[in-house]
Amino acid sequence: MKVLITGGMGVIGAETSRKFVREGHRPVIFARHRDDSLVGDILDKFDFEQGDVLDMPRILQAIKKHKVTHVVHAAAFVGAVSAGNPALSIQVNVMGLVNVLEAARALGVQRVVFTSAKGVYGPVLGEYGSPTWKPMSEDLPAKPKRIYDSAKFMGENVCAYYNDNMGIETVSLRFASTYGPGKTARHGPMAVMSRIVENPAHGLPFKLEQGGDDKDDFVYNKDSALGIYLATVAEKLKSRVYNIGTGVGVTLRDFERVIKKHIPNAQMEIGGGLNFYGFPYPATGVYDISRARDELGYKPEYDLEKGIADYLAALKKLGV
Repeated sequence: MKVLITGGMGVIGAETSRKFVREGHRPVIFARHRDDSLVGDILDKFDFEQGDVLDMPRILQAIKKHKVTHVVHAAAFVGAVSAGNPALSIQVNVMGLVNVLEAARALGVQRVVFTSAKGVYGPVLGEYGSPTWKPMSEDLPAKPKRIYDSAKFMGENVCAYYNDNMGIETVSLRFASTYGPGKTARHGPMAVMSRIVENPAHGLPFKLEQGGDDKDDFVYNKDSALGIYLATVAEKLKSRVYNIGTGVGVTLRDFERVIKKHIPNAQMEIGGGLNFYGFPYPATGVYDISRARDELGYKPEYDLEKGIADYLAALKKLGV
């Protein structure tokens, strides 16, 4: 197997690249710009191809050059930048995927793994939200609200079409709320999960006016990478979509409690109530991960205690 990872130097992409290296593979990282800050420990263990997912000839060239058999598509236009530029967001996040699928089809790639998002479910209402937090399965209707999440759901449908009609196997992974090294460096300081660990780690205060009682499913990036790896190497796939999370709901106050075990003088102030993301609709919830467990053998390795400990250690090691 030879895997190409688009966006393989990003926050989740870097952990995915590292996971493949640890499992004995030499991945090909395909990215617009070279930034080794999150992959400094594996620099001699991957091949790099500079290119844009909107550039079909470059994708074809990279797949052909390295005799790629599997593609992980993690490149995306994310966050507030995506929301502020919906046209470019659709262009990159949908047409970029189409280019990857077309190139993969043309050159006989066996499988494309698409990284989707929790936001495809849209507002988390009724028994799936507060105070019951019933775990959400993949069968829950998708009702995305943000342009980024709409593009991800469109991407899932595109993947399903190529799988059913174009002779290329595809699978989409819907990640829970991710956290891990590099989110501030790559995604900016606007997201809660970019700041709640990294601010205290850098001696900065963390303050949030509301949301301390809200529960969400937070998956550490190494477990995200584990899900990607298992979906890539699985001999057979029974389903086209999988939830990748922990199946456990935790609060930001749980984060605060664990962080203060490591950084006792951390300045953290978290208000009560719900909706720490500040969305105009409830967006937190807990995943049902039984499908990924039963069909992929996925079992998260990092609970909150272990995830935060590893996160803090990685920040020191990476210098980010």
